[in-house]
Amino acid sequence: MKPATQSAEHNQDLFGFAEITAEEIDNMVDEEEKVRWPEDMRQLYDLLTSDLENAGIDKSLAITQLNSICKTFGGMQFYLPRGEALSNMILKFSVWNDFKGDNVRELTRKYDMSENHVYRIVKMMRAREIKRRQPNLF
Repeated sequence: MKPATQSAEHNQDLFGFAEITAEEIDNMVDEEEKVRWPEDMRQLYDLLTSDLENAGIDKSLAITQLNSICKTFGGMQFYLPRGEALSNMILKFSVWNDFKGDNVRELTRKYDMSENHVYRIVKMMRAREIKRRQPNLF
């Protein structure tokens, strides 16, 4: 965890103010300017703050992260998927990491899937690992 002084210095570099939060910005602006703070951005800030706090990281970094996201993606419109593909890949890596060769039944119970599904995942992940480690000769 970063000391508060490092976080303050970083925020000061970004905004010219030390230890500023989204709530403080929200309190400083009048109602007309609040329209410029879209609800989605507020929700993203709340999510970042919560995740940082749960990870034991200084939650004041959320405003820095939000600022980076706004600078990188501000003005763009893009589709943000629900993360199902990411969740499926995490599940496959979890099964692969837990696979010992003789524990398929255990994995079927742990991940609530059939033996065939476990074997398909292991086959796919094994092929992926071989491809990663061995270059294609042709």
